[in-house]
Amino acid sequence: MNITFFIGGLSGGGAERVVCNLSNFLNERGHTVSILTMGDDIPTYAIEPVIQRKCLINQNERSFFLLNSVRRIYRFIKYILNHKTDCYVVFLPVTTILLLTFRRLIKAKVIASERMDPALYPQKYKKKLRKLANRCDGWIFQTNEQQLWYGSTLDKIRTEVISNAINSDFILPPYNGERKKTIVTSGRLASRKNHKLLIAAFFSIASDFPDYTLIIYGEGKMRNELENQIESLGLKNRVLLPGYTTGIRDNIYDASLYVLSSDSEGMPNALMEAMAMGVPSISTDCDGGGARFLIENGKNGLLVPKNDVEALAAAMRDLLSHPEKAERLGEEGRKLCERLAPEKIYGEWEEFIKDVVNN
Repeated sequence: MNITFFIGGLSGGGAERVVCNLSNFLNERGHTVSILTMGDDIPTYAIEPVIQRKCLINQNERSFFLLNSVRRIYRFIKYILNHKTDCYVVFLPVTTILLLTFRRLIKAKVIASERMDPALYPQKYKKKLRKLANRCDGWIFQTNEQQLWYGSTLDKIRTEVISNAINSDFILPPYNGERKKTIVTSGRLASRKNHKLLIAAFFSIASDFPDYTLIIYGEGKMRNELENQIESLGLKNRVLLPGYTTGIRDNIYDASLYVLSSDSEGMPNALMEAMAMGVPSISTDCDGGGARFLIENGKNGLLVPKNDVEALAAAMRDLLSHPEKAERLGEEGRKLCERLAPEKIYGEWEEFIKDVVNN
């Protein structure tokens, strides 16, 4: 098959990683793969040289917003009229809306992939997505909650829920040794991640576990607000904000706990990867359903209500006070390596694409 992925760019992000890894997998399986992007950013994840990439606008030709938009749309229409492919697979709301707006010009099949909790999109995106969603031949979701948001719009369309695959770099032998007295998390310093909740919960237990440090990896607009919270609680030397790091795996592997405190997530890759490495993990039961999909409460991790400081603090206290229980949960979490192995997940993608194209 000829398969074309369409996405805004290839730098950073979970959707971008899926596009790159899935493209490589399908290429290895003998399919002809190409990638269409809005811009010419440098890929964060490697793609095979044989995979062709087309950019709608280059950095050196960018001008004012209106002209950039006109160029993109003109080149996009030209591309879809002249590009021969069996299927487009589109990611993220802006590119999905653009592709479906011009659906009548496309002879190939179209599959859209939802990567976030659509309830969080701006109202203009929500309205357009619900209006255009039935122009697809197939939809892939990460969770059932994402699919339910679209309601009856997709009643006559082939849909499937396929989780993210574990990043193979995080499939490691069980950690052997005494864990560092660190509680870690990672993610943008943004309100949706609710790091303020985690800091408040840590404050509740800090005096009982004086040797432990909370480390929040990531960067974002809320840095100043979080630093002020840390200062006001007297946790300046106990809660660290080292910023974004490319070495997150090594920083998490030997931690005592991984904690996700988000209000909403799609499929939280960082939580998935921590669990896959066997790090005892706690998460809020955040909107979007991803954490609930990964954690079976009390078996392979702990799930607590979102935005509940006392519940999160109690869960952290429980696992820090009972390291044997924490290790047992961590070992169960490692079973995600089998359940969400890349070959298995990307194989499900391949079968879905085949079914849609051949229908």
